[in-house]
Amino acid sequence: MPKTSEGVQNFMGRERLASFVTVAFNNKPHIVPVFFTYEDGRVFVQTDRTSAKVRNLMQNSNVAVAVYRDEEAVVINGKARVIEDKGEFMKRTQDHVDKYRLRLNAEGEDSLGIPLFDRSIRCVVEIKAEKVRFW
Repeated sequence: MPKTSEGVQNFMGRERLASFVTVAFNNKPHIVPVFFTYEDGRVFVQTDRTSAKVRNLMQNSNVAVAVYRDEEAVVINGKARVIEDKGEFMKRTQDHVDKYRLRLNAEGEDSLGIPLFDRSIRCVVEIKAEKVRFW
């Protein structure tokens, strides 16, 4: 079970899917499954720049992420922001490609035709943990 910082890092590195919660315009929770990477208490989500989750966090940066398998879980409450720095965007997108072993075509598109490295279409959301619960 992930009961230490190292345990959380290992658990988050193994798991593939998280529940990502933002606050919608009507103050209702908006929850979606996402692929993610994790490093030093920060979760990174690569997504469409026009997605509801991005629109929501632009209005309210309070978010939550939950990752669970069997009887193990990590729940993170924190603040989210879109990474605007090109170098950081490229690094975090490459981390995403590496974790999920994505194969990209010559145009940098994944198997669904999504151009992951195109910053005009895609973005990376960084979630900085304010509270981490794990068991």
